[in-house]
Amino acid sequence: MMSGVSETYQGICYCGACSVSTTGKPMIMAYCHCHSCRKWHSAPVNAWCLWSADKVSLSGPTVQSDKNDESHRVSCGKCGGALVNIKPGKDIVAVYAMSLAESDLSFEPTFHIFYGERVFDMADGLPKWKTVPTSFGGDGVVVPEPDKTGWIPLNPRAQG
Repeated sequence: MMSGVSETYQGICYCGACSVSTTGKPMIMAYCHCHSCRKWHSAPVNAWCLWSADKVSLSGPTVQSDKNDESHRVSCGKCGGALVNIKPGKDIVAVYAMSLAESDLSFEPTFHIFYGERVFDMADGLPKWKTVPTSFGGDGVVVPEPDKTGWIPLNPRAQG
């Protein structure tokens, strides 16, 4: 790469009507296990990359959820494909790693957040914050590394 040239990563939604573009390297890459992310993505965990808001652009017919004041999730207005999570008042945007799957971004997470809400254990050696690190305003509690990766029982009766 030439000196002074910024890295650009681009991705699209499920149907291709919307696109997301980022400039430069992400500030952080991590996994989120919170209930809201699981419901939004209909998945046990969400992979995300954080950029400053001025490094992210969207195009196409988008819809923004303002269910809460901390996260404005943006999706395609045509297919509903998830694109980004705008953090109002913080000047940052979490871009979903899968939104950039067509780019050459190498997803290299450094930790897990809201691991205390998880439904899926991940034995990967990364720090697992019960909520978020203290530098993000969290409790700073780290959850021990699980013995193996896999689903955790949601229903105590199902254990058997």
